[in-house]
Amino acid sequence: MSSKELRRGDIVIYPKPPVITRTEWGCPDGQDTSHGNPEYTRVTHLILHHTATPNDVTDWFAEVRSIWELHIFTRGWNDIGYNYLIDPNGVIYEGRAGGDNVVGAHFICANLNTMGTALLGNLSETPPTERALTSLARLFAWKCSQGGIDPLGRGLHPASGLDLENIAGHRDGSRAEPGSGACPRETECPGKFFYPVIPRIRLRVKDELA
Repeated sequence: MSSKELRRGDIVIYPKPPVITRTEWGCPDGQDTSHGNPEYTRVTHLILHHTATPNDVTDWFAEVRSIWELHIFTRGWNDIGYNYLIDPNGVIYEGRAGGDNVVGAHFICANLNTMGTALLGNLSETPPTERALTSLARLFAWKCSQGGIDPLGRGLHPASGLDLENIAGHRDGSRAEPGSGACPRETECPGKFFYPVIPRIRLRVKDELA
């Protein structure tokens, strides 16, 4: 058994990489949310984002808090939209409260069956860092291992009606048809320098699981 793997009964699970908890990054709500009750889903698709926020940040914990405040008080959501966020140094932050498989608010009003992960910064201005991509590959390898998701596969995402790559970008949701229950809009997210990297991310996740 590889040192990268953990065994749970007869199932080999890739270990979850270290994650900064909500309490550790200073979420005003702590580990829970005071703005609503978490809902849960079976994750089949991993959706990539960038936060489209400044790249010259010196305090990434504070940046995560500012995104929480934006999502709560400006957008009126009941919590931060992303399940996870990753800074350019490769540090992974817990986003939405509720733990594993909680439904986020990040993908064209069709969030069921997704896990949303955002790289911090504006990746239409700069490419993602190698450290961020390494942490992303490890996070996705854990989720693919846990959920039996083929990182190179694709399938129907029922909430949007789209046939999506299992690892997809936010902008891929813009193809949803009116009446599907989704609310697609044109977006550059996850950024013009990040979106072309997605095929390489799929391969890196596959390599992590090999």
